[in-house]
Amino acid sequence: MSFSLKQDSPSLKSAVDYAASKGVICVASAGNDGSFLQVWPAAYSNVIGVGATNNKGIRSLFSNFGNSLVTLAAPGEGVITTYPRQHYAQVWGTSFSAPLVSGAASLLLDMNRSTNGTMAEKDLSHATAIGQELGAGELDLYQACLAAKQK
Repeated sequence: MSFSLKQDSPSLKSAVDYAASKGVICVASAGNDGSFLQVWPAAYSNVIGVGATNNKGIRSLFSNFGNSLVTLAAPGEGVITTYPRQHYAQVWGTSFSAPLVSGAASLLLDMNRSTNGTMAEKDLSHATAIGQELGAGELDLYQACLAAKQK
């Protein structure tokens, strides 16, 4: 989920809870205010909140932070992505960090079809510790896969 709301929504909470109850691994961007604040859906306990880092593994200045919001971080500066009219572009934001973590969760699910949100979060937490109130640290796909494989 590459969006964030500054106010909680009962409807959003209900939708996320329903998805999680059906085995969906929920991942959301932590927001781009460069602040220590709660945003939803990343702040829900059944959602993996994702902050952004630069190419040096340092929290992006725009990335929201706080270990109660951010489960882990992923690159979010100068990410190359598709762009309209068959082009590519460099983009910045936690909305581009979250899909990297979603892809990692998808790989974990491919490795073990019984993987749920809790299991994915535990495996993804085998990250590169960087502090900076970015949860477990920066995504380390290799370590996450090793952790998942040992089950």
